[in-house]
Amino acid sequence: MELLDKQSIWQVRNSYLGVYVHFPYCFKKCDYCDFYSEGIGPGPANDEKSLFQSYQKEILDRTNHFPEIKNRTIDTVFFGGGTPSKASPKHWKELLDFLRSEFSFSDNPEISIEVNPEDLSSDLLAAYHSIGINRVNVGVQTLEPKGLEFLGRHYDGDRYGSLLKVLTHSPIKRVGIDLMYGIPGVSKESFYRDLNLFLEAGLPHLSLYSLTLEKGTQYSRDVSDHKKKEPEEDTQSNILTQLPNLLKEHAYLWYEVSNYAKPGFESLHNLKYWTYEPYLGIGPGAHGMIAGNRYGNPRNSNLYQKKQTNTKYEPVDPGTELSLTLFRLFSPFRYLDFIETYLDAKTKPKYLKTIEGWEKRGLCSIDAGVFQWNQEALLLLDDLILEISL
Repeated sequence: MELLDKQSIWQVRNSYLGVYVHFPYCFKKCDYCDFYSEGIGPGPANDEKSLFQSYQKEILDRTNHFPEIKNRTIDTVFFGGGTPSKASPKHWKELLDFLRSEFSFSDNPEISIEVNPEDLSSDLLAAYHSIGINRVNVGVQTLEPKGLEFLGRHYDGDRYGSLLKVLTHSPIKRVGIDLMYGIPGVSKESFYRDLNLFLEAGLPHLSLYSLTLEKGTQYSRDVSDHKKKEPEEDTQSNILTQLPNLLKEHAYLWYEVSNYAKPGFESLHNLKYWTYEPYLGIGPGAHGMIAGNRYGNPRNSNLYQKKQTNTKYEPVDPGTELSLTLFRLFSPFRYLDFIETYLDAKTKPKYLKTIEGWEKRGLCSIDAGVFQWNQEALLLLDDLILEISL
């Protein structure tokens, strides 16, 4: 991968495949979460073995629907949810072994798993390391108990208290955490205290999100019923604009709106979503994109396991897709290559004209076919993406 001031320049890649696997169970479903998940308490899922068998069946079905994906090399696998750390490492190992028996893997694939703090331990990380998982992302959100209570999260004070020690002594070095800001009742100072703990620890990946009000969630219902306050937008805008400079001082690269990494520690799987690369989405509630077609699985674990694999595929419009994903990147990318590879003759001139207009307005830089947003574009990003997608 080429480098520009130590930052990767993202480009079109046509021979690789990512795999996302959705584990739908949690200790407790958080009030703000709009992903498909079910709270089942502290124990394992009763149907865990059956669910993992269904994953294998779906993988085979998708391969039968799109035989050409067998020619691709898997270079990223991402176990998400839900709370995939609730599932047995033995089952994740068996699924990885199955994938390796069906596909070619790259020499050094990124294999990630999401972990909730209540599951995190040195023993768990050692188990993951032993089966080939080499990237861990921990959904911290906030260290403040009243913030966790507001979000409707299960909270184990001992596990949260030992987070830093466990992560800094992890055998897995690609470690990331999620933090959230703009939670009503949690001050800006509290968010920065949390962030500074992880900055001082030098964790290589930080995802820093604002709390959002998603339709259909318990949080949105509580706001409608005047039981809870909306996210604090002024606080969110203030923090959002301060983060790039703060993280730069600590040698983190800002590579996507909400994501920062030490050089070489970007989430390669998530970059697939932003750079229009194909990926299998496996499991209840999962979405995938293969051969220019999108699909989604039922948001119901029982239905997913009992019914035939969904064969409804919808062709993707590359013009719309690239506008909504590629232009969320704040790291440089070879925009001319993406335009030439994916857009038709009607759409190309519009993209080029819009981008030239952004450059004249001082919102981005263009150099030798490489595009990069300037920081001034941050608060305007949704409107700018709308300009290029219309």
